[in-house]
Amino acid sequence: MRYRLRTLLILLAILPPLLWVGWGKYQAWRAEQERQKAIAAELARQQALNYQQAVQAFFTAQPQPMAPAKAGE
Repeated sequence: MRYRLRTLLILLAILPPLLWVGWGKYQAWRAEQERQKAIAAELARQQALNYQQAVQAFFTAQPQPMAPAKAGE
């Protein structure tokens, strides 16, 4: 398949700016993905810590005395 010189010159004029803009958008998207990944990791760490604290509080809490049962229950 043969291309004319005019077609190649048009591609050389159009493609570099398109690639430059696309690369900038890709880098911004990638930075946003990394930021969201870091936020998700921090949330998971916080949830694990909260769960660990809740379990520890449950097992170290003093048992509450039960009220005596009423007649007829």
